[in-house]
Amino acid sequence: MMANKEQLISQVQAEFKKQFKTEPKILNLTPGRINIIGEHTDYNEGLAMPAAINRWICGAVCKSPDKSFTIYSLNYNEKVVITPQGPEKFNTVWKQLAATAIDHITIEFDIDTGINMVLGGNIPIGCGLSSSSALVISITQTFCRLFSIQMEDRQLARFCQKIENKALGTAGGLLDQYGIILSKKDQFMVIDFQDDSIEYIPAILNDSTWIVVNSQVSRELSESAYLQRVKECIEGLKILKKESGISSFRDIDQPMLELLKEKFDVLYKRLCHVIDENQRVLDLKNQLQKGAAEKAGAILKESHKSLRYLYEVSCEEIDYMIEMSEGVGGWHGGRIIGGGFGGCCIHLLADGAVEDFTHHITESYRKKFEITPEIM
Repeated sequence: MMANKEQLISQVQAEFKKQFKTEPKILNLTPGRINIIGEHTDYNEGLAMPAAINRWICGAVCKSPDKSFTIYSLNYNEKVVITPQGPEKFNTVWKQLAATAIDHITIEFDIDTGINMVLGGNIPIGCGLSSSSALVISITQTFCRLFSIQMEDRQLARFCQKIENKALGTAGGLLDQYGIILSKKDQFMVIDFQDDSIEYIPAILNDSTWIVVNSQVSRELSESAYLQRVKECIEGLKILKKESGISSFRDIDQPMLELLKEKFDVLYKRLCHVIDENQRVLDLKNQLQKGAAEKAGAILKESHKSLRYLYEVSCEEIDYMIEMSEGVGGWHGGRIIGGGFGGCCIHLLADGAVEDFTHHITESYRKKFEITPEIM
């Protein structure tokens, strides 16, 4: 059974006392995030609709008598000792993220005091709910509070984005960081990554429930394939700039895309997804504001189709899950979320359909793949 917020805080406090024989000075909670729609658009000057979720990373910290930085992870049951500006390279993702975060923070803010920290979380790891971004933000926020460092929200988001991209060798946009840091309770954010503007709309859809299903399939291809998608989009834009004289992704229209279709089929497909997905964000915003759950669900289905066939970031297991969901009365729609190639999918259902959906998906999926999905 996954720990709730209060249990998580208690576990982290108890572990801190066990590891360091003292009480923490600061306790900090950082949420994960869900992205309702607008996938693979943030690094293409596009639109997206994220929201923070009720899953967190809890950080507990106090200053250390020595110069080193000791971090214990409850989730991995492992400790790492990091020397500032040290040459360490770690083969575990969480340790590399922590080391890179500490390197950037200590240099940026001229910190020469060590710390002791415990991190624990109830965000499922590596499945599209931003556990990596939340980890980096948690470490950074905890440091800022401990050393009384003032950082404006968007500055914090960019700082954490830089840390994550450096640690993982990726080229991710700001979707995760904005979704976690700038979120508001019971609101979806409609972010325009071209002009950095954010609009908030109510997240409540009457008589409907948002469900996230973790396929339990790890996203093994995601890092290299993600970078490949970033490069393909840039390449497509470069060709269209030359051909049509445009200056950004948001200038692309359907007739321009036809220029790519004949010679550059893959680039055509990638940019088709981006342009259509931006429109889907606007369409979904419109339907949510009207309270039109079925139409909202249809837009989610379109997004999945696009991510499957045009952006090619889905996987057999999640495609099967979406297909099986069609047979559940009251299922409005769903799609893969996050970087792709595994992880989670999001579904919109009528309130009365949740029990049937849970049973149907669990049984069908277990029968087909011998895996039990996690339903949230």
